[in-house]
Amino acid sequence: MSLPTTKHALSAYYVLAPAEASSNLAKYDGVRFGSRSAGADGSPETNSVLFIKTRGQNFGGEVKRRILLGAYTLSAEAIDNYFIQAQKVRRLVQRDFNSVFSFPNPLLDPKPGPAPHDTIPDVIESVKVDVLVCPTAPTLPPTLEFLDEQDPVDAYMNDVFTVPASLAGLPAISVPVSGSLDRASKVLNGEAVGIQVIAQYGDDELVLEVAKMVEELSQ
Repeated sequence: MSLPTTKHALSAYYVLAPAEASSNLAKYDGVRFGSRSAGADGSPETNSVLFIKTRGQNFGGEVKRRILLGAYTLSAEAIDNYFIQAQKVRRLVQRDFNSVFSFPNPLLDPKPGPAPHDTIPDVIESVKVDVLVCPTAPTLPPTLEFLDEQDPVDAYMNDVFTVPASLAGLPAISVPVSGSLDRASKVLNGEAVGIQVIAQYGDDELVLEVAKMVEELSQ
């Protein structure tokens, strides 16, 4: 299967996701939604806003990072070069998935075309699948100590296999699979890895059926 645009999905996702997070979390200011920090908050002397202390205290480091990144990509000077371009990549990723699934996307109107006997389709382009099966992550499951020391960018890179389905709005599931062969057991050191199943939009039941098959085969 060829999904050429999915190599850009990770970059597009981490433009769109922080933008959505920044927009959605703006309401948690301690006045309308969310808890409020004790003591004085904003003051005219420091030109600070009313909820600066509340938001700074109640949001974790990763949340703050995404809010700042999302606020920038939605700003007037950056929205065209980042947010709009990422939305275009999102549509291209959806188009790539639609081209490989045997079931059409129910959200798209079928376009009239030539009858099958009028054309001779290319062999590669005619190959369609019901589901896609791929690894969930490019690395083995990390330890908690490793995650504490991991750079945020490296953590984002681990989402390279799961982001395309999320970006395209497709049903997907990760199934833990342990190595059953001796060689695989040595490589995996007895640890389970994730196998991801992706299907066309609306085929949630098919995803669950295939996931059950993968789980049974791994056992």
